[in-house]
Amino acid sequence: MSLDIAKADPIFILGIMPRSGTNYLWDLLRVHPACAPAREPIREDFFIEESDDLLAYTRHVAERWDPMWGAVDDELIRRFRASLGDGLISFLWVDRDRRLVAKTPSVRHIDRFFTFFPRARLLVLVRDGRSVVQSCMSTFGWEFDRAARDWAAAADAIRRFVETPRPSTERHMLVRYEDLIDDLKRTLSAVMRFVELDEDNFDFGAAADLPVRGSSSYFGTERDSVHWDPVPVGPDFDPRERWRSWTPEMHERFEWIAGKPSRYFGYTPSIDPVRGPGKIVRHRVLDARWRTKATARSAAYRARVKVGTATRPLRERLGLVRTDR
Repeated sequence: MSLDIAKADPIFILGIMPRSGTNYLWDLLRVHPACAPAREPIREDFFIEESDDLLAYTRHVAERWDPMWGAVDDELIRRFRASLGDGLISFLWVDRDRRLVAKTPSVRHIDRFFTFFPRARLLVLVRDGRSVVQSCMSTFGWEFDRAARDWAAAADAIRRFVETPRPSTERHMLVRYEDLIDDLKRTLSAVMRFVELDEDNFDFGAAADLPVRGSSSYFGTERDSVHWDPVPVGPDFDPRERWRSWTPEMHERFEWIAGKPSRYFGYTPSIDPVRGPGKIVRHRVLDARWRTKATARSAAYRARVKVGTATRPLRERLGLVRTDR
């Protein structure tokens, strides 16, 4: 079956990080009869996050092309990389009568998106860092500093991306999760105009009635932990308020780590910027402790991997490791 990329006209969603609402925006777009998900069981593709090897592949292959054959210029490399992206789209796009909608809860290497997908529409989804931090702690057991630092780094990557001048063919739109919650019809209408979906064929009532999936605190009846089964939305569902129970110290720590990028995306701070020599010294000490802890964890992980790889044959012989050999 031949691939018509123009017909695929894919829509990619990149969320600032996990727990940012990528599933919700993906579900909303799939209400439209012209949209279809990626092939099963791939719910999140991570194509751009894991693109280091793709870039290396194109570079190494191009180095093998003899210049005596002709010029290997930037335009040829651009087309080479875009063709690899077309192949990835072809892999995901199984419902050839509808438009592909794919998602990833990560913006790592977002600057490479149009390198591989120059004809795609990109929706960049952001969510209040305080909500994301609380959700990551509740869902994954992350430490506060890790979640806040990851959000701040991702927010900065998005800022650099949106501020970089781009040709009109590189089509992207910034979407705030809170705007979808506060004014679904207005925000979603703007999204559909951007991706060129017919609003007249969209069921806004069905969109408003979508159930909750994967909430870090709204589990439904007879459930007490995160799950991905649909839960009907009740009047007590408010995904914006979970961080309001934070202690003053947590608010101050978030402001220190992520206050500036949070304000960049229009989120009202819950505390004034950290000032005063005593507070500044305290946070710098906490920063140093975090770096020390993170370095130690990274070293321990590398050591476990090294030892595990070296001892695997022995452990297999002793029956301590499952093997399909």
